[in-house]
Amino acid sequence: MKSKSSIRHSVFALALAACTLTGAYANDQILNSDPINVSGYVSEPQATDHELETVRNELSKQKRAIQVNKEKAKTYNKLGRSTEKLADATEDLIEERNDSQAVIDRYNKKIECLMEENPGKDCDEYVKRKDEVKVVQAAPINNTAVIVNNDSGYSMTENIKAMPYVGLASFQSENENLEASISAGIRVESDITSRISIGMGFNYTGMKTLDGINSYANNGGYYGPGYYNQYGQNGREIEYTNYNFDLVGKFFITKTSRFRPYVGAGLGYNRTTMNYTNNQNYNSNFNGFNNQFGNEELVTSNINAQLLLGSEITFTKTIGANFEFGYKKGVGSSFSTDNQRANSFDQQRLQNLNDELASANIFSINAGMVIYF
Repeated sequence: MKSKSSIRHSVFALALAACTLTGAYANDQILNSDPINVSGYVSEPQATDHELETVRNELSKQKRAIQVNKEKAKTYNKLGRSTEKLADATEDLIEERNDSQAVIDRYNKKIECLMEENPGKDCDEYVKRKDEVKVVQAAPINNTAVIVNNDSGYSMTENIKAMPYVGLASFQSENENLEASISAGIRVESDITSRISIGMGFNYTGMKTLDGINSYANNGGYYGPGYYNQYGQNGREIEYTNYNFDLVGKFFITKTSRFRPYVGAGLGYNRTTMNYTNNQNYNSNFNGFNNQFGNEELVTSNINAQLLLGSEITFTKTIGANFEFGYKKGVGSSFSTDNQRANSFDQQRLQNLNDELASANIFSINAGMVIYF
């Protein structure tokens, strides 16, 4: 019985080993066989060598490096914005801490003065003296004002800046759309707090345009015959000059010392001169009317309101840059201070054009320097 059982076990072991060898051989044939494409045919193996594999590995490394650098750039951008917010919060913290420390110092000084039997003159604002009642009552008001200025760190005479600038100006009204050939000016401002400044400015704007309404092409326009053969087919050239004096106030959105975006508003006084560049006297006879041309000029004044949006950028303690968008609009009607040849057609044209520009929407873009004193 034992011998038959041993024989059976031996036969079973041999069969199991044969099956294992057969399966291993079949797997090896499958793994080492040629690849089959989607059509069911055997595809040719791709040619490669060590150099090609090296290039492919380098390309993969560079793609991964590009992704990593992009993520780094995004992270640094977030870090920069976070740093600006941290700077604002830190500046606010320092100001609040200085204010609190000033209050604490005043309290300690007051207690010290009250505890002394014979306080000195430095205690006058805290201790009332019977023989100096009037002086003591007035002293706290003056001293309090001085402390406020010291805490804020700003003084009307210590934070002055001059800003010369040049730019572009566009006049847009119902019937006119003109571009200034030159716009330049200067503004002097003073920071009264860390967020508010006031200033005064001067601006010069000049441009030229053709009197197309009274041209020959318009057959005399609204006011009379054209100028063909005398001033040209397109009409006479008009010269416009404006001097603006304004008072502005600005509110700075952030307290950062290097980049200071702001919004502002102001009022201005305009002195405008308009005249024809060709002032040759000319008399014409049209339908029995004697028309005189030449020496026409108009000088007017008006008030305008303006809105500002811009930013100051500080480079050093004394030099910076300023970029600004402006919008102006006339307030009320203009009044004439000089009106020559009031009855001529061209003088009426100057008056009408001046009324258009005085009530026009004026858009400007300016860029300039900031000089700190």
